[in-house]
Amino acid sequence: MSNIKQKINYVLVKKDTNVLCAIICLMHLVLAPFCFIERLDLLCKYHIHAAILYLITIILSKCVPSVFLFFFAYIETIIYSFLIMIKFGDDAGSYILTLTLLAYLFMIVITAKNSSKYTVYPAIFTIILIFAIQIIDFNPLAVEQPLTPSFYLLHYCVYSGTSLLTIIFIAYVIQTKFYRFHEKTKVKTAHLHFSATHDALTKIYNRRRVSEIMNDYATKPEYADTIFATCIFDIDNFKKLNDSFGHDCGDAVLKTISNIILRALPEKTVFARWGGEEFLIIFAGNTEIAEETLEMIRSRVQDYSFIYFNKAIKLTITLGLSKPNRSVHFQQMLIEADKNLIKGKQSGKNCIVKGDAN
Repeated sequence: MSNIKQKINYVLVKKDTNVLCAIICLMHLVLAPFCFIERLDLLCKYHIHAAILYLITIILSKCVPSVFLFFFAYIETIIYSFLIMIKFGDDAGSYILTLTLLAYLFMIVITAKNSSKYTVYPAIFTIILIFAIQIIDFNPLAVEQPLTPSFYLLHYCVYSGTSLLTIIFIAYVIQTKFYRFHEKTKVKTAHLHFSATHDALTKIYNRRRVSEIMNDYATKPEYADTIFATCIFDIDNFKKLNDSFGHDCGDAVLKTISNIILRALPEKTVFARWGGEEFLIIFAGNTEIAEETLEMIRSRVQDYSFIYFNKAIKLTITLGLSKPNRSVHFQQMLIEADKNLIKGKQSGKNCIVKGDAN
């Protein structure tokens, strides 16, 4: 049932000009035979020709801009309003058309892509027209064939009903379009935020996002008593891997290692790509398990077989861990972790060098 409803909603909004033209065309088709019965030849011909024109707009809707179709309905409504007013006087219900003019104007504004040519000028004209129709008390001196009470009531009801249906439909279309635009904007904003804060390859935090997080740790009062530790590590012999198997293999390894480590890290731990094959881990308030966690990560990477085009590749990582400290010493911790990483590389790789190692 929900799928059917979604399809109906999609068709109503996607084909809004066709639906609108169909509503107005139906109104003209309903009124034409009654005008013929009442021998109102002018109105009968008008309704028939108007119905034909709306049918043509429906047929040509795919190759005609939506703004043109709304303009057509807008202008046709004005013409009919003045025709009724001049022919039978303003008490024939033509003032009801002003409501549909406002609805058409909203659709023109939406479909005109903010062009002043299609928004400012029609808005000014519509406001003036509304006041003119409401204020001017126009009554022809001689009415050749006054409307009978039954036809007046029929005309009033049909046009009032059509106007109400048109306004409800256009309001629904506008609401739906704004909702969809809002949802698309939310998705796009979330995507842009993710792209700005995450590494494009590994989908983990990037260096920019880590800098923001460290700034929060250093400035927000809730982290004043938190103890931190930083770890910088990289993949051993990564350049040799790229030279032997190509950069596509290197990218695959970076993504795989990121996933392995991400699953192994506890809560309140920040994990980011620091640059190239280097990664950064920040332990926040859980520094007592830092060394144990890193050893588990080192062991998992060492035991994992990376399969690339049916070739098993064994890799290791070297990790440098800083001493636990407060957030005000982040730069010092990063320098220390980097120095310990270099020590690990010099001492044979595939190891963890702690902050208390000298």
